[in-house]
Amino acid sequence: MHELARVTLENEMDLILAHKRSMKLAELAGLSLSAQTTFATAVSEVSRNAIDSGKGGCLILSVESDLREKYIVAGLKNELPDKGTPREGLEHAKKLVNKYKVSTDGSIQLFYTISPAFRIDIHKLDEWRSLFRNEPPISPYEELKRKNEQLQELSEKVKKSEDQYRVLTNALPLMIFSLNEQGQLHYANEWLLQYTGQNLHSLNNSRWKNVVHEEDYDAFSLLLLNDITKGATTIRIQARIKNRNTEDYLWHQISLSPLDTDKEDAGFRIGYMVDIHAQKTVEETLKDNYELKEAEKQLKENQRTLEQYIEELNRSNEELQQFAFVASHDLQEPVRKLLFYSDYLLNKYQSSFDEKSLHFLNSIQGASRRMRSLIQDLLLFSQINKEQIQFQEVDLNAVAADACQDLEIAIGEKKAAVHIQQLPKLYCDERMMRQLFGNIIGNSLKYSKEALTPEVNISYKQENGHIELAFRDNGIGFDEKYLPKMFTLFQRLHTRQAYEGTGLGLAICRKIVEMHQGKIWAASEEGTGATFFVSLPQNPVI
Repeated sequence: MHELARVTLENEMDLILAHKRSMKLAELAGLSLSAQTTFATAVSEVSRNAIDSGKGGCLILSVESDLREKYIVAGLKNELPDKGTPREGLEHAKKLVNKYKVSTDGSIQLFYTISPAFRIDIHKLDEWRSLFRNEPPISPYEELKRKNEQLQELSEKVKKSEDQYRVLTNALPLMIFSLNEQGQLHYANEWLLQYTGQNLHSLNNSRWKNVVHEEDYDAFSLLLLNDITKGATTIRIQARIKNRNTEDYLWHQISLSPLDTDKEDAGFRIGYMVDIHAQKTVEETLKDNYELKEAEKQLKENQRTLEQYIEELNRSNEELQQFAFVASHDLQEPVRKLLFYSDYLLNKYQSSFDEKSLHFLNSIQGASRRMRSLIQDLLLFSQINKEQIQFQEVDLNAVAADACQDLEIAIGEKKAAVHIQQLPKLYCDERMMRQLFGNIIGNSLKYSKEALTPEVNISYKQENGHIELAFRDNGIGFDEKYLPKMFTLFQRLHTRQAYEGTGLGLAICRKIVEMHQGKIWAASEEGTGATFFVSLPQNPVI
């Protein structure tokens, strides 16, 4: 049942308003004029009966739908239900509607079928509610009545809000209170009253002297002075508050804030008290060094737990690497067969295929090559681990030359120029370093501009015990907002149709650099080329 509007029934003017709104609801439901009149007449009959009985009531207009039918509904709830109330109006009304219900408390519901039925969703219902809410009044009486209903509704909401606030503050394990401009308690939740064993009157009369420790009272009493706390956002103090049950004074942190922080002269303030006695006890215990020993004991226990987690994590990583290696290795055989057979068909029977078949075969070959590249990159990524790294003194000039030799075909096709500054020797893994140089140079060649001869400049600088390599190109560059995901697995900034690749190249570079205890990052602007930086320690910890 979805309520749309309601009318309190007290006099003849309310009867007119009930008839008008019933007609409006029937009109919104798409009923014919005669059906609108029939429904409104039925509503008027039961409404008049409620008014004539002198007991008043409330008319609620709603919409109800089930699996088969949709109805507009007029519900009449008597303010003073009486089973002896005459129901002549109901006898007439029930002949005009499709069905009706009479509850044991005297409430009446009239149902009129919406025909033809149409979809009534939540948006439609909100639209109808808005129409009733903003409907222009037909008389000053209706305007006054609407204002009165709005005030009653607002009053109910305020009361409900106050009740909810009271329930909430009583449910929280805090002592919550509010003070007026004179420092008098305006509200205190049950936690405060039960803890102190006092009520608002006794606390205000004693100015809290009966519950605050005498050594803390001077500081506490300042909270009650509005002139002292005026203009402050939040004031916090610590004081001992007496527990009614144990007669002990326990430490509490007391916070006081103005109710309206936007107004400098805000009079009302809200406060709460939190039990910090355990914290105070711990502070005193720390002075005797007992808690320090306990913390040391816990630290050792945490260290043992952390070592177990690290061991489990290392074992899990090793299993994942083994899985990736085995899975990638096993996947190579079917890919090789796909490439072999598709290549055989193209070479042997190319003249026998039509254009569409050749297109499909070429697509199979292209997809197989991409799969092979992906598997090879996955194998390479899984094989990069600390156990296999072999540190030795390596001439980076030889590494750069070998990487360029591996990319000789791509460099020749692009007519690229690779300029290598005289590089130093570095303590590292030669095989991994060659892969690093090859991936970054290959990346620069791949993302070069079509109308510009590609250039790659490799240089370095030495500072703070690190060698910082810089790979600068004149390619298409990239937007630096994509930097966070550039060095993660399977991340691509361009479509496969625009630039080939598996999205693993830079992820492999990052893993190699991290294995060497270094860092990798990049800088660029779209259309101006990119620079990749690799910082590696000269003396890595082995």
